[in-house]
Amino acid sequence: MRLQLVPVDEIDEPRLWWHSPQEPRLRPTPDSRLSALRRNVFGDALAAVKPGRPVRVVTYVFAAPGIDADAMHTLLGQYARDRGWAVHRERFTDRPVGGPLPIRPQFNTACRRAGSGFVDGVLAPDRGAMPITDEAYEMYLHWLHRHCAFVAFLQPNYGGHRG
Repeated sequence: MRLQLVPVDEIDEPRLWWHSPQEPRLRPTPDSRLSALRRNVFGDALAAVKPGRPVRVVTYVFAAPGIDADAMHTLLGQYARDRGWAVHRERFTDRPVGGPLPIRPQFNTACRRAGSGFVDGVLAPDRGAMPITDEAYEMYLHWLHRHCAFVAFLQPNYGGHRG
């Protein structure tokens, strides 16, 4: 887990002049904290799957310029099947739209499918496919957790070993 320094102005403890300087305070970076939350949500959702039933997922791709959405869905589907997961026939793809906020209605629909029990989770390529703001991403993770569902990412394959 990556850590960052807590700025002195965010520490609520009074500093007394006769005490020696305190050790610097550290906290997880926002990315580390959200990664840990996603892993916890994932673990809890998998634990809720009845024994003997395969984990069911839908695939989601944010098709930014230069991304072949069909190829990415195929890759995600193969990754899921390699883990013994069942891939639902629905595939969800958002494309960038102009405007001040990136809108991802297909991601919202994929999460609703997972939260309503049609599938157990949403499989996406990486964090870049998620909502752009940490607050929105965290909101989705908490919502999925309340509904025993998850978001999982494609794990890179380095040197022939699966991660």
